[in-house]
Amino acid sequence: MELTLKREALSSTLQNINSVVDKSSTKPILSNFVIRTMEGENSEVEFSSTDYELSLVELIVAEIKEPGSICVNAKKVFDIVKELQDEDVHIRSTEQLWIHITCGSSELRLPSVEVGLYPQTVLEELPQSMTISVDDLKHCIDMTLFATITNESRRNLMGVCLCSTSDQQTRWLSTDGHRLAQIIKAVDNLSFGEDQEVIIPRKALTEVRRAADLFGETVIITFDGRVMQFTGGRINFKTRLIEGKFPNCDPIIPKNNTLEIVVNRENFINSLRIVSSISTEKLRPVKLIISQGVLKIESEKADYGEVVDEIEAGYEGEPFQIGFNSRYLLDVLAVIDSEDVKLECKNSMSPTIIKSTADEAFLSVIMPLRVEW
Repeated sequence: MELTLKREALSSTLQNINSVVDKSSTKPILSNFVIRTMEGENSEVEFSSTDYELSLVELIVAEIKEPGSICVNAKKVFDIVKELQDEDVHIRSTEQLWIHITCGSSELRLPSVEVGLYPQTVLEELPQSMTISVDDLKHCIDMTLFATITNESRRNLMGVCLCSTSDQQTRWLSTDGHRLAQIIKAVDNLSFGEDQEVIIPRKALTEVRRAADLFGETVIITFDGRVMQFTGGRINFKTRLIEGKFPNCDPIIPKNNTLEIVVNRENFINSLRIVSSISTEKLRPVKLIISQGVLKIESEKADYGEVVDEIEAGYEGEPFQIGFNSRYLLDVLAVIDSEDVKLECKNSMSPTIIKSTADEAFLSVIMPLRVEW
């Protein structure tokens, strides 16, 4: 194989490739990726990588002098290419499985691996599908990914549950057992049974979100009970879905929270950061004391001090107080982009709903903490 690529395009693609490859030493073959020339008149080269769970296939334009394919270490090539200075990168392979990379006055040689040893990614025709704008996909991921679990203790919570609603919209839902995030989003060409649901892994959504702008304006999502594919522009992701049943979260979402507090989002974030900064506990607990027109936030009382802050709040009911993990509050406030947010409470021990005042399609539920000070 012999070809020439633009350094900037190559570096961008290698960054995407390097995010997918398996970096553990238990499966050495998965630290590599494949470059393969495409058949036909198009001067395109296919880059692909996989960790068995998530696969990436990306096409970039190249000047192809001799077709073929190579399999080489992803990190080594990426680390080299990002330091190169010239505009064009020339890649040539030999029958002895050596890869020669030339850029300007820089020349290097790397060993490669038999392409046949690397697991090939095959894009499939899948029965369920939908088309979503890139902006809407990014929004749905942003509004739910923060509430997924990050450890292996409950694998069915290590992703976002996707299902359809009775009015043919999509419902994106995540929870880690202490908080919940949900957004309802309309999409085009939805082919998804109402009683079906799939759980999309956290890593897949993280990588899709990071590379989302490469899809173009829309993304076609196809899936069955095993795998899901994201297709658009010159890039494709394919991921295994998480097996298991996602918990029924409908009973967790309160239906009769009558105490409503509206606060400025930026002021709330700043106040929480100030008050929680003194805490050494993992949960960083804070107490919210709500009265007419005022939201007072307190840190835990400890030997080394305490912090209190106040902000204006739209509230007209009886005074009450409630405790929270401050990180959970900050996580949801970080993804809401409206000027004000609304907290819907019932009492100090019942789940609280947090909403954007500008987007009724989103809500988050946070379980309160018992605060003793």
